[in-house]
Amino acid sequence: MDIFIDYDTICINCQEKGYSFGYGFKIIEYKGFKILDSPHPYLNGACIYFEYDKKKKIFRRSIENTNNLENSIKGFKFAMINARTSKNNLVSRFTYTYTFPQESIKDKQIRRIFEYIDVYRFKNKPYFFIFYSFRNLTGKIIKNFNFYQFYDFDLYGEESYLNDIAKFDSKLGIIYQYDNKEGFDKSLFAGIGSTKYPNKFECNIPQEIYIFNKGKISLRNYSEQGPADCAVALQWNSSLFRPEELKIFPIMMVTGLGSEDFFNNINEARKNLETHQKSVLRAVENISRQKIDLKLEKLSFSQRIWCS
Repeated sequence: MDIFIDYDTICINCQEKGYSFGYGFKIIEYKGFKILDSPHPYLNGACIYFEYDKKKKIFRRSIENTNNLENSIKGFKFAMINARTSKNNLVSRFTYTYTFPQESIKDKQIRRIFEYIDVYRFKNKPYFFIFYSFRNLTGKIIKNFNFYQFYDFDLYGEESYLNDIAKFDSKLGIIYQYDNKEGFDKSLFAGIGSTKYPNKFECNIPQEIYIFNKGKISLRNYSEQGPADCAVALQWNSSLFRPEELKIFPIMMVTGLGSEDFFNNINEARKNLETHQKSVLRAVENISRQKIDLKLEKLSFSQRIWCS
């Protein structure tokens, strides 16, 4: 395998009970070189923001590996309901639900947003894919649904983090980092992109790139940063998220050694990403994907307390 991934679990207590919640990345390597090394969970991964029912705001930070959330709705719950991994461990599928409280005693509808996360890895390929899919089963129109993907890459490990250059390629819609000491032509590269062109982007130092900093929910279109400790982020906006609608955000993480290798890998990865989206649609619609694992349900948790 060209790419090595070591997963971090969300909850140690759950791990002791035989469950691994989510798939937060602990280490990512490409041909033995570090890309991500014991990252801060809130600075890596995907986030969502949306407004529900008369502009009640919900902001979910790092949806892969933490239940940290800011919202104005009491009784709002988040839970993993099932998880599947292929026999060769190259495909992993997770299903989560966001459940809203009943609006009245007479309200019998379970108002939910389903979140499906599908991870595809490949033997001897310099990239992998993460598909984030959301289905609105709240019976209401959700406004200003924003999806974010961001990473604080550690190229060559933590000891080299101050050498990073971060850039956004406006033609490809790709945001990436490389090591300034090694140089543009020879350095290890890591980048994120999609088949969908982002609405916003940002290259910055990690603490400044964090969305919702000072109440802001939009990235700032900074196209370059460094050499410094850098992080990168992309944002996609949807003004309306209608009832029963399914929104899919296909993400590719691409690596390479030297700029020529990296950009060639981007072209290959993007073609492959489009192909795999069809299998994601089938997987999301599968009946088994909607079923609740009863053992997981017993270990369910609120937004403030994961489990005890």
